[in-house]
Amino acid sequence: MRKRLIYRAIASSLVLFSAQAAAVPFGSVDPRSMAMGGVGVASGTSANAGFLNPALLAAAQSNEDFSLELPIIYARVSDPDKLIDEIDSYQNDDLEGKLTASIDAYTATPTNQNAAQVGADAEALLNQLLRLTNKTLEGEFAGGFVVGIPSKKFGASLTIGARAVGGGVLNVTDEDQARIQQIIDDALAGTLTLLTNPDVADQIAGNDIVDKLTSNLQARGAILAEVGLSLAREFNVGGHDVAIGITPKLVKVTTFDYRLDVNTAEFNADEGQKEYSNINFDLGLAKDYNNGWKVGFSVKNLIAQEYKTVLGHTVAIDPQARVGISHATEWVTVALDADLNSAEPVSYGSATQYVGIGAELDIWDTVQLRVGYRHNLKDSDTSVPTVGIGFSPFGVHIDLAAAANDNETAVSGQLGFRF
Repeated sequence: MRKRLIYRAIASSLVLFSAQAAAVPFGSVDPRSMAMGGVGVASGTSANAGFLNPALLAAAQSNEDFSLELPIIYARVSDPDKLIDEIDSYQNDDLEGKLTASIDAYTATPTNQNAAQVGADAEALLNQLLRLTNKTLEGEFAGGFVVGIPSKKFGASLTIGARAVGGGVLNVTDEDQARIQQIIDDALAGTLTLLTNPDVADQIAGNDIVDKLTSNLQARGAILAEVGLSLAREFNVGGHDVAIGITPKLVKVTTFDYRLDVNTAEFNADEGQKEYSNINFDLGLAKDYNNGWKVGFSVKNLIAQEYKTVLGHTVAIDPQARVGISHATEWVTVALDADLNSAEPVSYGSATQYVGIGAELDIWDTVQLRVGYRHNLKDSDTSVPTVGIGFSPFGVHIDLAAAANDNETAVSGQLGFRF
């Protein structure tokens, strides 16, 4: 049975997404932060301080003494160009199969009517391929766990996690476009001209035209795995108590870069990856005004790093700074965070510089309802509303979050124990 062109392309991309990719943007993956529009530099807890602002370990709530979060999971898929819908149309219409069948019918009975059908099927295939070319599909996945011991005198947490981001783009080559266009032109020229087309003649010999197509799938990403030890303490600076935190971390980065012909049945994943290891640091500040207001500042990845892929592309992880402000009462917490610089995509997506706003309603320390909105200053089409819920009976915390717009969908979940 002949494998169809796009079927193989999508199968390859799914394998890549499941095996690859990396985390460059600042945003936290924990569901509380995600549900509140990605905020947390000033409003975070000991459960997510290692992701957002290590200083919060020394500016935590007085009733927090210990937290264990396991597991934390996150997934996001972005399809800004509606590539999945176009692929569905391509597959449902079986355009490759129709062209192959019409060429077989024409070569068996070379009439003007059959030649016209070949031209029509070739044109339909070409038009759909042109709708597929240069459209991107992105995927992001993350997981981890946290052990935290907050304290104004000396707070600490161990954070272990991996975050993967990758993207793919289907590139329809000029060669394929010219090949199919020539069939269209020859079909219009008449029966005898179409008979002389080399691709039509080759199909008589058993070499289908769809097996000659050279269009390819390009996919790139990285895996960023980190082990970080966050340390924080409250200091008196100029008569003001300020929490300062730092996270030294061991980082392992695996870059992936593939260019696959869509007719490739299999590939060796090892041939497209490179591995790197280094040490980096996160730094954070937090000030609790003891009247509900709190401000925070955090810089992730203080040491800029660049990693080369096997195909010569550069994955850069630069310092990323964010500020935040929050106000909390017994029932309600509201917060606002803003990135101070932008982050370039690791693959084929858009640059990001987020401003997030969110709120949490805490009902009797048992149920938490959260809403938020995250706006990308670099690309408004990637801005997204967020929502989430938490359950925290007897120190057990179950948190869920979701975010969605016309272009992307994301979900996050977390199980924790805090006492």
